[in-house]
Amino acid sequence: MGDPGTATTRERPLIDAAQQVRHLKDRGVRFELTDEREAERFLRESNFFFKVKVFAKCFSRYTNPGSEHFGSYINLDFAYLAELTKLDHHLRESVLSLTLDIEHYMKVELNRMIMDAGDDPYELMASFFESEHERKIKVLEKRADLDSARSKAPVVRALSEDLTSSDVRTVIYALAGLLHLSSDSLGGIDPDHTERSLAGLGGSSYTRGLVEKYGDPGHMAVWSYLELASFGGVISLYKYYVFERRAMKDEEAVKGLLFPTKALRNAAAHNGNMLSTLGSKLRKPVGSISRMAVEELGIDRELVSLTKRAPIVHDFTALALCYMHLVKSEDARGDAAERLQALRRRFMAHRGYFS
Repeated sequence: MGDPGTATTRERPLIDAAQQVRHLKDRGVRFELTDEREAERFLRESNFFFKVKVFAKCFSRYTNPGSEHFGSYINLDFAYLAELTKLDHHLRESVLSLTLDIEHYMKVELNRMIMDAGDDPYELMASFFESEHERKIKVLEKRADLDSARSKAPVVRALSEDLTSSDVRTVIYALAGLLHLSSDSLGGIDPDHTERSLAGLGGSSYTRGLVEKYGDPGHMAVWSYLELASFGGVISLYKYYVFERRAMKDEEAVKGLLFPTKALRNAAAHNGNMLSTLGSKLRKPVGSISRMAVEELGIDRELVSLTKRAPIVHDFTALALCYMHLVKSEDARGDAAERLQALRRRFMAHRGYFS
């Protein structure tokens, strides 16, 4: 346990749903469209306080210290917060559906290109793993702090001595300490992560057979990798094959779309609050996204400015563009269009809340 005096945030007590409603009322949240008892029920049975409260940062507060309402929210009803949690849920479902299509057709395109080129499926994977290893080593070389690494030598020696202990817990703690020390020193970057991530799939009923039979990274065919790899792993192979091995300049537009698409997919897969970023400022927009949104999606130039400011708008636009470039199936596109129309209708159902 850390020293309570060093905590960066103030500790708060656990409060029940009725107290949570009072807490929101004290901060100016109204309960007109949704009454207090209904709000309590929502916070007990449909969602939870922290996940609902995070959307409040999308709304303005009174900022004049001289105002009696200073710090309170301006024109915020609990119904608005509840609606945002529901919209976020529907958005997550759409993002996951669209990115599953992108992942599938990215694999299809890779398989087609590799077949057409007549590549050796085993040599390709060996070359890919080596490329990933070298890429991460180069990143680490730029970030390396040798003095910091050397300063940890006494700790490493002490932990190494513990490995000779006859006490199993001591050995386990020593191994864990070395693992954490290594991870911290390398900033969480493992040069061999791509291969190691495949080995971890052996415990699943859905991948165990494939891993046991074909999962040796030292002798793996590309089709086995495509079945086992995560979305991020498929993206890594796609980037290596298309942009490094084949140097296909005509596909360069897709390159900048892949990271924000992956980031959005991960947020959706981990049940993140995506719409809560509407009140946040985008740090590093991909420059080509706003241009492509105008040229390829036909988005109005005034609206497209949001792609440079709001993370969720930026990333969802990247996802839509990525879908257009990678998913060629008319059936898949038609299904996606229907899902997006349904999402739009759901977003517009209570548009008066946010006008």
